[in-house]
Amino acid sequence: MRTILACFGLVALVALPLFAQQKEQQRLRECATVLREVLNVPEDIPEDLLNRAECVIVFPSVKKVAIGIGSSYGRGAITCRKGEHFSGPWSAPAMFALREVTSGFNSAPKRRTSSYW
Repeated sequence: MRTILACFGLVALVALPLFAQQKEQQRLRECATVLREVLNVPEDIPEDLLNRAECVIVFPSVKKVAIGIGSSYGRGAITCRKGEHFSGPWSAPAMFALREVTSGFNSAPKRRTSSYW
């Protein structure tokens, strides 16, 4: 019995990081899709703005729920320019989470996509 439990524990220790890595890769694909869509709209973001940006944060999906007191939650990725004055090439993306609590006039659940320059 102990051998079987040890085998299941070993499989779980190997499988969980692989599952987490797949979730991160899926999140990066969703971020890339959102960024591509934002950059390809007819009223596009001026290229000069992106060239001057120090960091770009993309949240493919932000969920909001509110009834008097509200909260927002989303996961995305951030990439920043390298170098002393943030003028070098873009860094590798890092996972980022958004958590927010609000109060005041709030109603109805919402879902949106957000990009910050």
